[in-house]
Amino acid sequence: MTKNYMNRFLVVALGIMLSLAACKREAVPTVSRKELKDLAIKDVDFTYLTTRSRINFDDGGRSIGATANIRIKKDSIIWFSITPGFGIEAARGIITRDSVLLINKLQKEYYAYSFKDLSAKLNVDVSYDVMQSALLGDMIRPISRRDEIKRQDNQTIVVQEEPRLDIANYISHENLKLNKVVLQDKGASNSLTLDYADFRALDTSILPYSSTISASYREKEQLKTTTVAFKHNKAEFSESALSFPFDIPDSYDRKN
Repeated sequence: MTKNYMNRFLVVALGIMLSLAACKREAVPTVSRKELKDLAIKDVDFTYLTTRSRINFDDGGRSIGATANIRIKKDSIIWFSITPGFGIEAARGIITRDSVLLINKLQKEYYAYSFKDLSAKLNVDVSYDVMQSALLGDMIRPISRRDEIKRQDNQTIVVQEEPRLDIANYISHENLKLNKVVLQDKGASNSLTLDYADFRALDTSILPYSSTISASYREKEQLKTTTVAFKHNKAEFSESALSFPFDIPDSYDRKN
């Protein structure tokens, strides 16, 4: 993997955090009429979560496959490790309540962002809670009275308007989970689409087994699309504490 692709892979690595999966197939609980009427979205409840996934990164010019190991302590830490096909760990990252750190082990460099810095870079307000919700397939923003609600036969669309961003949430009537989220930058042609599929039950929660993240953006006056696709092999909830090993060697260069 070349340096340019590795750096681009690391930037998109935050997107890799946007969905998780279940390890065993169980019947998905049915939805009551009252839950549907009230839009009682079924959020994920856990203390610790670990998952192992197969991911594929495609920017229209090159496709790269890798394995991602993810660990989460709810409302506290998101940790991940990325290993491409040649079996050597290429990247590691950790997201806490106040910062995002990414290490490129192949190039011996790292990136460090506060959420304030990251929000300015992405031109979107970003926080730990937003990342965790997107990761689990939960609502990125809670439903409020000012949101526009569009009910269809098999789904409800909740349209949310932010100062710089429009968010369209597509909620399935089958399981009251998001099957799509579209985030559109009001001031540009940039957009991010999250597609969730193959929902399975894990303990008392429902998680998507397959998902795709597509980012459309302008680069040198050209509209480009980068896609990250997931096929998740294993996920487990636990009450026992997980470890989150992370260290930046003194010899690594900071790249931002």
